[in-house]
Amino acid sequence: MEIKGPGWFAAGREVQKVLFLSSDGGFRLYFHLCVNANRRTGRVLIHYGELATELKRSRRSIATHFNELRALTICRVVSAAVNQHSRTEVEICDDFWPYTKEPLADDPSEWNGYRTAIRSMLSKRACIDCAFTATDEQFAAECFGRGVALEEIEQAIALACCRKYAGLLNGTDNEMIRRFSYFRDTIEEVRDPDAHPKLPELLKQRILSVEYYEEKWRASRRGTAGVNVASATRSKTKKTR
Repeated sequence: MEIKGPGWFAAGREVQKVLFLSSDGGFRLYFHLCVNANRRTGRVLIHYGELATELKRSRRSIATHFNELRALTICRVVSAAVNQHSRTEVEICDDFWPYTKEPLADDPSEWNGYRTAIRSMLSKRACIDCAFTATDEQFAAECFGRGVALEEIEQAIALACCRKYAGLLNGTDNEMIRRFSYFRDTIEEVRDPDAHPKLPELLKQRILSVEYYEEKWRASRRGTAGVNVASATRSKTKKTR
């Protein structure tokens, strides 16, 4: 039996225990947390407002169900939000988490380093004009909570930027990338081994060529080079033979 996609979750006896222990609303919240948690740590970053929207519940009911899960020691708070724009990190307790957890120190510098690395990656590409707003930080926090590796984000940015430069050079696109969430689908593509049969080779090629395409686009804006990416690619191929 094959799994349809990369976002699957192992719902075993741990999940069944919560089904009988908690209320309907509590179980729904618990399962939502499980599906979005990092499989290696059982942790997820949450925002009450977003949970209320996603689960179609009021913030008050989300808080009630969350307190219920905590009282039943189904989950615990690792780090609480410091303001309304921040996120709370939650961990599913071992008895209700179907995976074996990896040791993880409660070190806030890990998140700070993760966020800083993403901002650095975004600042390197000329086709990205991202001010890294609260919305961008929320998406970064989502990636962090899901365990998306920085290497995967770097690969996704390179792949998406190459595609963006192709559109800019060919005149089919004239918009800059202004949101980190622009890379959401590409990150999922990079993380899904079945997304493309030759994805590893494609990623290597795009990572090596993104700066080449970027310079071609810069030159085209200065009016010193042609704007057709196909001819630019053929020229590069001839030089490397």
